[in-house]
Amino acid sequence: MKRTKKTMGKILMVILCVIFCVFAILPIYTALIIALTPYSNLLEPQLFPHHFEWRNFVDAFMLIKGKLFNSFLYAAAATVLTTLISVPAAFALARYDFKMRRPIRFILLLTQMMAGIVILPTLYRMFNTLGLLNSPFVLVIVYTAMNQALVVNIHYGYFASLPKELDEAAAIDGCNYLKLLTKVIVPISGPGIAVGAIFVFVNCYNEFVVPLFLLSNVNDYPLTLTIYSLLSDTTIRWHIMAASSIIGIIPPVLIFTVFQKYIIKGVTSGAVKG
Repeated sequence: MKRTKKTMGKILMVILCVIFCVFAILPIYTALIIALTPYSNLLEPQLFPHHFEWRNFVDAFMLIKGKLFNSFLYAAAATVLTTLISVPAAFALARYDFKMRRPIRFILLLTQMMAGIVILPTLYRMFNTLGLLNSPFVLVIVYTAMNQALVVNIHYGYFASLPKELDEAAAIDGCNYLKLLTKVIVPISGPGIAVGAIFVFVNCYNEFVVPLFLLSNVNDYPLTLTIYSLLSDTTIRWHIMAASSIIGIIPPVLIFTVFQKYIIKGVTSGAVKG
């Protein structure tokens, strides 16, 4: 009886995994079919590709290559800056007991419950008053601020899972806070730091609303705004939009593929615990 229940549980799990994979892959598959279809045949129903118009991908890449670099640059800069700030902050919260520790953690959790779009009008007015609108630097700063709480909490869980004996041994050797963090904790925390960094990169790379508010110069547009600009009142270039989207998902997929072992190790070691 128990063996039958276990077998049925495994079958149910496989069915649920297949359903999830179908729902995850179906939009990409649909976009691929559209990307391979000439504009004149877009209304033709297709379960499988009937056309292979590879020129659509060439046209899409020529359109978005600069914007693809912009998205990658903004996301990479925000990832580095967020990591440099969040690692020492999370380490202090996880390893040291001080008066405002619990309120700070509560505030960080509270900020994650607030949708970023709520504060964008205020940010727009502030940067407009300061004359800082349409600046990629400001965009990176906003990206960093919006992802800081999430990454601090991710790193907090990982650092809290490390044994306290490391701190004591480092103190005996004469290490101060900075040396303990840079010489001892960071070298053994690669998986946990990588998990937070990858979350930040993907969030920033996919961001649409923030640059829509803060950027007006077409040359500074990220990939998301460039794809959105393909929508017009008269014509929607669905084939180019689909091809651009397929090209655009390649960098995050490559990053997840290359760093997947660090993600798995970071998660299973406590990177999202606490």
